Amino acid sequence: MEGLDNLLNRFKRSLGRDVETREIVARCVKDATGLDIRLEDISVKNDTLRIKTSPTKRNSIKLEEAKVLSQARLETKINFKKIVY
Repeated sequence: MEGLDNLLNRFKRSLGRDVETREIVARCVKDATGLDIRLEDISVKNDTLRIKTSPTKRNSIKLEEAKVLSQARLETKINFKKIVY
């Protein structure tokens, strides 16, 4: 039973980090562009951010991409290299 509890705790910590990272990225986008992005529309894989949003928001984020990436790198300590839309 203790083994199962440890496994579930590891899953919980793993999922919590992902949510925290997505919240930070959403805040970075909001600071740089003034746009709200839903957490469900943000995913992180290795050093790539994927943001699924409308073409209008996408263009605004592309204009401020360097600012969003640099701020996200500082706050998450993950070396993001690009944003994929």
